[in-house]
Amino acid sequence: MNKFLAAGIIGVSILAAPATSFAQNYHAPHRGPVHVQKHVVKKKVVVVKKQRWVRGHALPSHYRRNYVADYHRYHLRAPGPGQRWVRVDNQFILINSLSGMIAALAAAR
Repeated sequence: MNKFLAAGIIGVSILAAPATSFAQNYHAPHRGPVHVQKHVVKKKVVVVKKQRWVRGHALPSHYRRNYVADYHRYHLRAPGPGQRWVRVDNQFILINSLSGMIAALAAAR
């Protein structure tokens, strides 16, 4: 009988031991409000504005580098002296080589 009593006491103590580890301390000191930091990622939207090219206006210098040497291939007329064809955004623009002034416009074919 002592064996059964000893086994019962050992069994109860084994089962009760984990239950005491889950006990919470309700008298813990108050830590104050919890501040949560949010990390917000904003996506940058790029708006592409297409310019309308007009005769008599100056073409910006960074567009003047894209000159077209084989203008016959695109069915363009021969440029006059001091002029050259430049391709910008699927358009051909005839400009003055020195000043960059737009002389004529043609759509790409």
